[in-house]
Amino acid sequence: MGTKALAFLVRDARIEASYRLDVLLRIIGALVSVATFYFIARLFEGAPVAGLERYGGDYFQFVLIGIAFSSLITMSADGLAEVVHEGQHDGTLEILFLSPTPVILSLALALLWPLLWMLGEALLYLLAGALLFEAQLVWHKLPQALLVIALAILANAGIGLINAGFVLVTKRSSPLSRLMDLLVLLLAGVYVPVEALPTWLQALSRLIPTTYAIQALRHLLADSSALQGPRWELLALALFTLLLLPVGLLAFQVAARWAKADGSLAQF
Repeated sequence: MGTKALAFLVRDARIEASYRLDVLLRIIGALVSVATFYFIARLFEGAPVAGLERYGGDYFQFVLIGIAFSSLITMSADGLAEVVHEGQHDGTLEILFLSPTPVILSLALALLWPLLWMLGEALLYLLAGALLFEAQLVWHKLPQALLVIALAILANAGIGLINAGFVLVTKRSSPLSRLMDLLVLLLAGVYVPVEALPTWLQALSRLIPTTYAIQALRHLLADSSALQGPRWELLALALFTLLLLPVGLLAFQVAARWAKADGSLAQF
């Protein structure tokens, strides 16, 4: 298992290293994004925003944690579908299905590098916010934050398997993936507190695992005495895992059988 994981990581790291300009542009993009939200936060400094008082009214601290981790967390819902699509495009998907390693495990291992890369980007966001714009963060709770991220990935894994199953059968992007991306940006509290949304949208936000994940990360990393431990958020993520993961596994298995029976597994 460890050897296979290392092989996937080495392969993907070599591929990433061959696109040095892309790596540089992504780093620059992260720094520009942090700077942009810093100046936006200064424009609204002192303005009353529902739900922001728990963060000492500091919108920059609030949004920094949101933008740092939202892409990493949503990767767990989108990434498996992207791995399947790439396998279809370059002709390696059938090889994964024929290998002695279970296909779901192979897809999960192929997702290791993108997740680690997105984690590195998240840490870059936090470091840029702290070093360049004096964001106050609780760094000693970062190991606990990593555990929250792991649980969030599991909570979204069921959605990821459903998306991957859709791509496996239709050879097209999953509409659920696009919808979830839009809902996360609007409802999960990435840019504005959930409490600032209309009541009916707040109800919808509670149906999204990312809402609880980002809130739990803010509980840990935001420097505010008004925030308590993320107990309820962790419980919610655990429930999402128990509910969605079996559904996702079943959906992907049904999709795989369909593609094999239809003879379209190797087609693109």
